Amino acid sequence: MMEQADCVVVFGAGLNFLTMSFGASIPPVPLIQVDTVRDHIGRWTTVDLAVVGDARAVAQQLLAALPARPGSNKPFHAPEVLAQLTNFDPAQDFQPANTARTVDPRLLGIELDKLLPGDRNLVCDAGNFLGVVPYLSVPDPGHFKMTSDFASIGLGFGAALGLARGRPEKPTVLLIGDGGFLMTLGELETAAREDLPLIVIVMNDCAYGAELHFLKMHGLPAGKSVFPDVDFAPIAEGFGFRAATVRSLADLRATVSLLSAPDGPVLLDCKVNAAVAAPFMGEFAEFEARQSVARATS
Repeated sequence: MMEQADCVVVFGAGLNFLTMSFGASIPPVPLIQVDTVRDHIGRWTTVDLAVVGDARAVAQQLLAALPARPGSNKPFHAPEVLAQLTNFDPAQDFQPANTARTVDPRLLGIELDKLLPGDRNLVCDAGNFLGVVPYLSVPDPGHFKMTSDFASIGLGFGAALGLARGRPEKPTVLLIGDGGFLMTLGELETAAREDLPLIVIVMNDCAYGAELHFLKMHGLPAGKSVFPDVDFAPIAEGFGFRAATVRSLADLRATVSLLSAPDGPVLLDCKVNAAVAAPFMGEFAEFEARQSVARATS
């Protein structure tokens, strides 16, 4: 539906190349950026109009200035559009890619969203598995922490320990790849010793997933980005976790008692299909292609 927009008004967002999907997330229409700090406007992308002001004040003035419109002039308020949004099923957005021993990470995310406690904190490490994040919900932005500073992996476990300690009244879910998890595996002992309300979801694709796809994207050998299938569940149990290995949606659903009312720290070793690339991988490839064309024609 974004492609039908006549104009885009942005309040407060930085519009950097990541949140803009490398410039592909909005259509080529007039772009208005609103921010309280003038230097923030146009910092990462070119805008057509800069408005310096508080988001609430500008929005109120904009609503007051716009002429009244009948419902027939508000196509996005039409009953059929509202019904389409209400009934949207994210599972219809892709063709599932399960294998005999792995599960499609997107389907895994959709099912996890149903099985995990609703009132939860969510901490994410970095990696290709971040493509699953749009399928997981949180009560509000204050319950979500992303740790991919400088695209580094392995920062998530420490942040999750802090959040679980600071908010012991609700479970903290850590979403982490097997590469980042191997870097910080020793923190299992900390979580078990402190009996933290922590649910560790290891997205195990037997690889540094982002590097695997980047190397393949550039036609380079990918052997150094993959490694053997490590069975993390018994390792976590040795530290005092309740743990399970997940190779199918049936395996995941069998863990409902672990996830819905966790008694102490929990770990799921989720074997996911490494062939499923996060959407930002394709966006990055398209961006590089555009850059190459621009360089060739300049």
